[in-house]
Amino acid sequence: MSAIPAAATALVEARGATPIGRWLNFNARADERGLLYRLGFAEQHIGNPAIRALHGGVIAAFLELAAQAELAAELAAPALLRTVAVSVDYLASSRAEDMLARVRLLRRGRRVAFLEATGWQGDEARPVASARICIRIGEAAAP
Repeated sequence: MSAIPAAATALVEARGATPIGRWLNFNARADERGLLYRLGFAEQHIGNPAIRALHGGVIAAFLELAAQAELAAELAAPALLRTVAVSVDYLASSRAEDMLARVRLLRRGRRVAFLEATGWQGDEARPVASARICIRIGEAAAP
């Protein structure tokens, strides 16, 4: 998938324009395997200054936002998305640098979707964290 529809692109960009999206320096781009999400490193993302690792909450928020953006792109229409549950496994220590993520849609119904997001730094085969996210799909309010 080298390109995503313009409507989906706008929905993904809207996630990055939210206050948390701006704070995380969140963005996405399409490549041959789908959407690739990026957490742009900033000093305020450091959780432990002694080892200069990203805060676990920053990683969790990034993976959750990536899952919401993936679902928004999949729906390709405005919808009210509410996270129901997030479970994060921290698999390795992070570093003070950008993080990338991919999201896989596991199952989508009319009202709820289940996704898995995996984040890494440097080598995709060595993930830093993996999250399972359940998101409720609601109707967007009429303008």
